[in-house]
Amino acid sequence: MTDQEVRQAIKETIAETQVTAVVWPYNALSHELSEWPGKFRCEDGKTHGWIIKRASIESSWKNASRDRQTWVYDIWGFYGFRDESEDDNSDNEWAVIIDAVTASLKNKPTLELEEVEKHQLLQVEANTTIDTGEGTLHFARCRLRVMLCC
Repeated sequence: MTDQEVRQAIKETIAETQVTAVVWPYNALSHELSEWPGKFRCEDGKTHGWIIKRASIESSWKNASRDRQTWVYDIWGFYGFRDESEDDNSDNEWAVIIDAVTASLKNKPTLELEEVEKHQLLQVEANTTIDTGEGTLHFARCRLRVMLCC
């Protein structure tokens, strides 16, 4: 199994519930913040997207001859900011989206990959906004630890 296969499985899982979102199974972001909204522009003109990238590899010995690896993924979500009213704003929509992505990953503890023993639950480490110069985006920095088997 490869890192790319895991990232693709995560992408497919997110895309099942976020059908209009643009999901990149790799780090598609440059250092130019002003370019970020365009990476996540949907067909309907809204801004909503995700990137998935491996952040680290954790390794330990299972026994004298076998190791165990955990691949740690950064999953970053972005959504166009809109502040209309208490009942009509992007913050409410973004909360529903994050909950749906969390639930979709929870429902696939092995990501439907034989070589995955399980993954931990998605951790939303930060949920804030970011000024890209072109506009403001909701930004969720999430982590997913994927434990490999065998």
